[in-house]
Amino acid sequence: MSIRDLRTFLAISEGGSFAAAARTVRRTQSAVTVQMHALEEEVGATLFDRSRRPPLLNEAGRALVPRAREAVEAYDRLFDRAGDATVEGHLRLGAVPSVVTGVLPRALVAMRSRYPALHVELAMGPSKDLVERLERGLLDAVIVSDLLEGGAGLAWSPFCREPLVLIAPPDSPARKAEELIASYPFIRYNRQAWVGQLIDRLLKRRRLKPAESMTLDTLEAVTAMVHHGLGVSVVPLRTGGAPPALPVRTVPFSGSATHRVLGVVHPPSHPKAGLAEVLIAALKEAEESHDEPLAGRRRKGRGPPASSSKKTEASV
Repeated sequence: MSIRDLRTFLAISEGGSFAAAARTVRRTQSAVTVQMHALEEEVGATLFDRSRRPPLLNEAGRALVPRAREAVEAYDRLFDRAGDATVEGHLRLGAVPSVVTGVLPRALVAMRSRYPALHVELAMGPSKDLVERLERGLLDAVIVSDLLEGGAGLAWSPFCREPLVLIAPPDSPARKAEELIASYPFIRYNRQAWVGQLIDRLLKRRRLKPAESMTLDTLEAVTAMVHHGLGVSVVPLRTGGAPPALPVRTVPFSGSATHRVLGVVHPPSHPKAGLAEVLIAALKEAEESHDEPLAGRRRKGRGPPASSSKKTEASV
């Protein structure tokens, strides 16, 4: 669950409307609406009475306010304590490739600036392999895409949720995601990767049977093939990192989105658990410092939604 979403939720409870909260958190009102839908999906309950104008907190929403405030205050205390303490040592960190080219560099830059005596040794690999290396004591913490296998006795700290979307060549027609999958060869993200398994379940749940043309191991490779017109693919829509050198069209699926969840896994009683907590705080802060959610940013700066006749380009 995003601390950013909880802060916006509290701003609505204090300001009395989505518009007032948007001014407080410096985002568009449409971006605030996207955040609240994501929060409701996460908690599994409707939090607002939308039959009123402006929408008001319902009973479930009012009940969440004190818990949300407690969570935000606890997060702030955690980061304050980390900043006040002397943080030093050697953290052996593993991460999936998409994080290494996404949010992680910003977090590491912030950590190096705050804690010059902390050294991070970075290894890269698929989620399953990283967790296995963690369980064998070869790594101190790992950043993985969901936690589908193993993890007994390990702490799981999610910091980011990314919706799965269809990506298509820049000159592809403005059609629904399901129509594009049926019209183009399909470039699959490796099923051995946990995000690949998540994508596979999405396709089966939607009863989509694409004509596979190739299987690749990295989001960058998938994006390059799609950009050059070799097919379409399903990937997580990344919220951080540098924009891609090779743009593609991004088309959301109809209905409820399926999300990839990124998180840190580490042994809670490990001698370096404190360093892992510093990493988690830095990753969450890096996500918090990112501008408004992609849905809002895409509407503002990169053209209309994919249902329009114009093309939409976005980072994956």
